[in-house]
Amino acid sequence: MVVSDLHGDWDAYRRYRDRFVALQARGEADWLILAGDLIHADSPADPDDSLEMVTNVLALQATYGEAIIYLCGNHELPHIYGFSLSKGETEYTPGFEATLSQSGRRAEIMGLFDGLPFFVRTAGGASITHAGASRAATTKREALKLFRWNHQEQLSIAEGLLAEEDVPGLRRAYARLSQVESYEALARRYLAVTGPDDPRYDDLLRGMFVMMIPGFDLLWEALFTTCERNEGEEAYEATLIQMLAYLSEGFDEQRVLVAGHMKTPGGHQVVAGRHLRLASAAHARPREAGLYLLFDVARPVYQAADLQTNLFSVYQLVD
Repeated sequence: MVVSDLHGDWDAYRRYRDRFVALQARGEADWLILAGDLIHADSPADPDDSLEMVTNVLALQATYGEAIIYLCGNHELPHIYGFSLSKGETEYTPGFEATLSQSGRRAEIMGLFDGLPFFVRTAGGASITHAGASRAATTKREALKLFRWNHQEQLSIAEGLLAEEDVPGLRRAYARLSQVESYEALARRYLAVTGPDDPRYDDLLRGMFVMMIPGFDLLWEALFTTCERNEGEEAYEATLIQMLAYLSEGFDEQRVLVAGHMKTPGGHQVVAGRHLRLASAAHARPREAGLYLLFDVARPVYQAADLQTNLFSVYQLVD
């Protein structure tokens, strides 16, 4: 069972969770795959139960073990690296950082985020990821780097770069660039730190250095790609076929990619023949058009359209 982009929507999360629990009890679903962006309300006007949802995923994993798979999305990413995420006037990260700090479970949740995979492959040939095929992974070497990505390795490089700098001077420069009076005000707002003695106080600086590391754009593109809306459907089809070929290395041939990330009228869309775009809540138009995917992972699929009969609603059907 695949669900994507719930964005702090507890009602949607509860519906999908309860559907999985019921299906699992009847032997009709073995896995629940949350395909990224579980957190951050899509709009400031929407209720945001991100923390409750993440802690509930931890509880589900304690009960169902590896049957609960949570993929990394672009909204989980900034909390791993310490940079802020916004769109227009909407700032996504400060609220979650604040509730995370108050929860007393920061270490546990950050441990979860650090281990979130980017891809799931199936024997039937359908791979699942958050956003889509990445045009940054243009060679096998780049693709393998993405598949084997290590957050802690990147953070260690950034720490080394930061250690070579005049940190107080960087704080002042960062504040000037942000047009605020002090770095401390930024750190308190975006990181929910208690002050300069907090071990995470310089995470904004570290996040800045992370984004300067050669090759980091590979991860950025993979989680923020807008697929055919950025490069056109014909060019995206070539990117998609290339990515599926890389995902097939050392495994069953992968022929279809399932992803979310983008707003999708009606809850799903077939893109370039091999990409099934899934919207389960916030990105569906309307929200109640949101869908989940339930399919036999061992049964061969050749085109995204092969999965369309496996799309279901939790808004219209009642167990």
